[in-house]
Amino acid sequence: MPNSKLRVLGLMARKGGSGKTTLCRALTSAAVAAGRRVLLIDTDPTAALSGWHLRAEMKGFGSALLALRPAETVAQVAEVIDEAWSEDSADLIFVDTAGGGAEWSDAVAVLCDHLITSVMLSETDFDVGTQTVIWYQDLRKRVDDPDSLPRHRVVLTMVEPRPTRADAQQIAEAMSRFPVVETMMMRRNIYKEMDRLGLLQPIGLARQTDPNPLLKPHVRPVFEALEEAMDILNDILTS
Repeated sequence: MPNSKLRVLGLMARKGGSGKTTLCRALTSAAVAAGRRVLLIDTDPTAALSGWHLRAEMKGFGSALLALRPAETVAQVAEVIDEAWSEDSADLIFVDTAGGGAEWSDAVAVLCDHLITSVMLSETDFDVGTQTVIWYQDLRKRVDDPDSLPRHRVVLTMVEPRPTRADAQQIAEAMSRFPVVETMMMRRNIYKEMDRLGLLQPIGLARQTDPNPLLKPHVRPVFEALEEAMDILNDILTS
């Protein structure tokens, strides 16, 4: 029976290096930890998400709830989404798009229920984030029913845990310029381990049960990152 509750989240950015794929991995970790079946669609030619998924499976930090499908065309993206919907094989689908902004971004956007853009605290990223917002506003003008489009949200990524006054000013500016999600994604060392190993929850559980006492202090940061990602995901899904 088709899954009427399936939700598709598209991660969009007009350039790479904004923390988009890291955000996608963290949100995936949060969804799987909550017991949701997740399908990743990797459209990025760099295949960074595909490589991460393979490492997670090989190193034992993946999940039976997580699957990945590559897609090179809009038609393939639509086919994978339709298949997941009709076969009820996923609860959430994350579409990781090319960082440079593929020409078919418009077509991918209309397939999604939510659009997410990651923005770091820098003038360059703010400029690129503005380009993404303008693209979305223009898209609303080009479609027959703009209210049918997914809502676009911005997640501030790689924010310093102890922001400086300059950081605080940029956060305030971002909130005035973008549709910002309330919870920010902090800069955390655990994201390097997430990239190297896989999902956050299995990493945290492995550290909890490891006999090496030196790993015990490193358990809490994993679950703090996971909780943060859950807050971001819930904010997006309920908006």
